[in-house]
Amino acid sequence: MSLIAVWSPLKSGSGSTMLASSLPIVLALEYQVKVLLAHGGHAGERVEQAFTCKQEALDYMTAFQDTGMDALERLRAGGRLSPENVRNYTLPLLSDRLDLLCGPKPMPADAIHATGNAEDRKQAELMTRVMESSKRSYDLTVADAGNGVPGAADRAILQAADLIVVGLNQNLHILESAIEQERLPPEVSDKACLYIVGKYDRDSHCTLHNIKRRFGIKTTVLGVPYCSGMTDAWNMRSVMPYMQRSRGGADLKRMSSLYNAVRNLADAVAEQLGLPAGGSKLGGLHALG
Repeated sequence: MSLIAVWSPLKSGSGSTMLASSLPIVLALEYQVKVLLAHGGHAGERVEQAFTCKQEALDYMTAFQDTGMDALERLRAGGRLSPENVRNYTLPLLSDRLDLLCGPKPMPADAIHATGNAEDRKQAELMTRVMESSKRSYDLTVADAGNGVPGAADRAILQAADLIVVGLNQNLHILESAIEQERLPPEVSDKACLYIVGKYDRDSHCTLHNIKRRFGIKTTVLGVPYCSGMTDAWNMRSVMPYMQRSRGGADLKRMSSLYNAVRNLADAVAEQLGLPAGGSKLGGLHALG
């Protein structure tokens, strides 16, 4: 039904990839939705680094040749790509709730040089088709569109998105360069957006309110705190069990500040996209709307 792109104009330091891996988990846990997690990078990159999959017991490239974007490209080339069969080439993360679509194998450098713009066009066309199909076979798709200047696949994600979550940080010098100098791609400037300040320090003078006022942001701005536990979980490819523990049990009374912040974002996304009520507003970090 809907596509959420997570993207940052900053080359690094916004925590947008960690957010892209945790947001679909929270949406799948808190809302009655079937979610697909995808990204515009290559196999083994970006959000894939957050999870341990059974296939990793085998040779990596061999294990993924029958799933992910490479398999969907073969279907597209044969005229057999459809919304109904996209699910068959994903990896389940939460049974019947959350699936992962892995990226394509990276091409050798000489092949990239030889194909040039033709390869970019092929990647963009495939991603566009896949995102269109995912909207019909999943309730929500969350796609990591990377950092900095978007590549061909990332531009296709941004173009197809119904909502873009834009990752920022509290470094005003970097934000001035990335936002004030009109470096946002056109795919972002014309879309509905929510803004997330990653690794947020609420004791800093660079508050959410100040960022919103300084850059004339008219929509919601939320903060997601730095969390050493999440950093460790990322390094151990155990973001899924970490987020499940961070939820605090069935009564939600021991919910971590990180989970609370991501759930605030999930609630804002649900409100923006008109998802069925399934979460409640929890008074965690500050949110400016």
